[in-house]
Amino acid sequence: SAMSGMYGVVYTDLVQFALAMVGSIGLAIIVYIDMSKGAGLHANLESSPAFRDAVLRFMPDLSTFDSVTFTFLVFIFINWWSACPGSGYAVQRVLATKSEKDSFFAFLWYTICHYLVRPWPWIIVGVCSLCYFPELADSEASFPSMIDRFLPMGFKGIMVASLLAAFMSTLDTHLNWGVSYLINDFYEPYVKPGRAPHHYVRVSRICMILLTLVALVATLRLEKILNAYKYLGLFGSGIGTVMIARWYWWRVNPWSEISAIATSLIVGNTVALLLPDVEAVNGIGGQDFFGLRLVITIAASCSVWIPVTLLTSRRPGEQAKAFYNAMRIGGPGWRRVRRETGVQAAPDHLGKALGGWVLCSALMLALLVGVGKFLLHEWIAGLVCAEIACASAIGLRIVMKGFSFGYSESPPA
Repeated sequence: SAMSGMYGVVYTDLVQFALAMVGSIGLAIIVYIDMSKGAGLHANLESSPAFRDAVLRFMPDLSTFDSVTFTFLVFIFINWWSACPGSGYAVQRVLATKSEKDSFFAFLWYTICHYLVRPWPWIIVGVCSLCYFPELADSEASFPSMIDRFLPMGFKGIMVASLLAAFMSTLDTHLNWGVSYLINDFYEPYVKPGRAPHHYVRVSRICMILLTLVALVATLRLEKILNAYKYLGLFGSGIGTVMIARWYWWRVNPWSEISAIATSLIVGNTVALLLPDVEAVNGIGGQDFFGLRLVITIAASCSVWIPVTLLTSRRPGEQAKAFYNAMRIGGPGWRRVRRETGVQAAPDHLGKALGGWVLCSALMLALLVGVGKFLLHEWIAGLVCAEIACASAIGLRIVMKGFSFGYSESPPA
């Protein structure tokens, strides 16, 4: 990663993704076939002492509003804010495509792979592990335990390599992305401006090695992957609101983002200390306060960055006008900039983009749930999900035909 840069990351990721998918899908097929023997999949699952009916339900029991239900609603309606602006490593790949149209379809294909192709092999192996290892103390040990139980020596080696590939794929991407921040946004403009390109390349390689060591130390201190996800989710969701708003409101400025980041860090760490999750004992008495922590952090972040925005941005500056001239964003949030510059927005208006987002979300969710219904032999529910997915795909195709990729008409003077 340090020597090859972006090309090395992209080419190795392609091989690593293929290897990881072959390993995880192969394991899932073997486990699913073995689990379906004898009395059948449902009967074998229900015979496990660790199995509960809620494991196979996407929706929790909404009649009893508890911390589980609240957390589910937060995941569905709020937590995605942190990912909505686009992650830096995803933006890296999108900017490397040949055209805007290529970037659009590349990200759509990524969404299908990320939310449909990749999770189901993990879900199958994880659910079935309740039957084969009902007394397993550490749930994160279930996947390697299933590998050890079901795979022969040769395939077991491929599976271990696929896990390393998945880890390395994530690691090299984030290292490359992080170093690009350090060099392009800090070192070059503020520390050593005006140097030759080879100087920045050499420093970036050194920074990547140092960043690798920092990541190694942080990894060794993590006890559970889920805890790390929740910890980062607090900050991402608090910052996510301002990251979304900056596209649709000209007033959003660097002070808006700085105040949102600072508030999320302070409030997020505070609520993490004051409202820790309570571990369940033998499956009883656990409390998950992640949803409550998230809502508090987002509310605090919005209550700070919105007033800061109103106080620090009274009229459109040159940067806001230059950004609008490049992006030609529609919607009421940029109406004043359109009036002052005389530049009309691009044809893609906010309503069309919102419709595409809703249809794409419905397509992904219907496919994700529908695959599970078919795998669990719930045919009617699976067919309903398939119909929703087909209708969403047709609607998305119609909406996509109206998009103006690479809109390059010269703006009026």
